[in-house]
Amino acid sequence: MTGARRWVLPSALAAALVGAAFWLRARDRLPQSPQDAVKALFDAAERGDGPAYLRLLSGPLRDSLEDTRRQLGPDRFAESLRQSLAGLKGLGMTGGAAAPDGQAVVEAELVFADRNERQRISLNSQGRGWTITAIGRAAYEKPVVPYGTPVYEEPPRTQPPRPNP
Repeated sequence: MTGARRWVLPSALAAALVGAAFWLRARDRLPQSPQDAVKALFDAAERGDGPAYLRLLSGPLRDSLEDTRRQLGPDRFAESLRQSLAGLKGLGMTGGAAAPDGQAVVEAELVFADRNERQRISLNSQGRGWTITAIGRAAYEKPVVPYGTPVYEEPPRTQPPRPNP
């Protein structure tokens, strides 16, 4: 019995370490599709998660934003990410088909209450995942019908509601 007890703690510790290794590896895994990468980028920005945001970028874009993070500091960088998407109501995407050279382009439309923004986002295949290499300048458009405008008005009631028996 004491021989079996000697192995319980080391076995449990080894299992915990293996589980932690798998969790950390999955956490740093890149998104599997270009659209998943774009969605993850905007999700990280909404949360103000600077490290997750930067992990999804590559090339000169990542270098530039890492410089910005160093200049602002982690807290102000995180706040600037959150502010860039403050009031976001929705995100739509088109494109994202991978070309044979491992490149892809996603057209993203961000919907806010007072405007829509369209951005062209270029991506590159990195192993089994995707990173963002360029984000085009946003094109702004004021919608004809503002977000949240009711589609129809409810007709007035013709009869008062009946009391419950």
